[in-house]
Amino acid sequence: MIGTELLPAVQVRNTIEALVESGAIDGEIAEAWKQKLTTETLVKEMRAKAEDGDAEAMWWLGVWYEYGECGLTKDNAQARAWYERSAAARDPRGLATFGCFLLDGIGGPQDNVFGIMNLAQAAELGSDYGAYILGHAFFSGDGLPKDPVRARYWLKKAVDGECEFKLLFHDDRSAAEQMLEALESGGGVIS
Repeated sequence: MIGTELLPAVQVRNTIEALVESGAIDGEIAEAWKQKLTTETLVKEMRAKAEDGDAEAMWWLGVWYEYGECGLTKDNAQARAWYERSAAARDPRGLATFGCFLLDGIGGPQDNVFGIMNLAQAAELGSDYGAYILGHAFFSGDGLPKDPVRARYWLKKAVDGECEFKLLFHDDRSAAEQMLEALESGGGVIS
């Protein structure tokens, strides 16, 4: 009778690894094995850096958990936890992403006040994403009062490339440009 518990087969893994490295096994399967080992090593090294207090490494782990990349299973609670640690270490990327997770209630409870606080700190520290989200909120009145002066200030920072930490996707940059154009034309409304 075979038990139901799965155990790692270390000897088999070592044998396969040795055969791939020696060239006895090649082709697509060998390349996939090498890629898996490279990815595992990358995650292990990043986790070690994060555990040693590297805020950028914490942010990267958050990204990988958020999107299910580098062999990690998609897990918004884990992503939020790593973003929070990055934010606590004052990394602008971590502050901006954690702020958005708080505003949207992703991976945990929603907290608009703490979310805005994190986004404001991120924007002040040079995050174009934090500046964009603040500008959008002031533009639309979503979570903050409508304020065209503040909206223009933050959107201009995001669009003009003044921010050191550039995380905006093309669509967000286009939206920021449209809002800024609407504000500068005096309309304040995007059609």
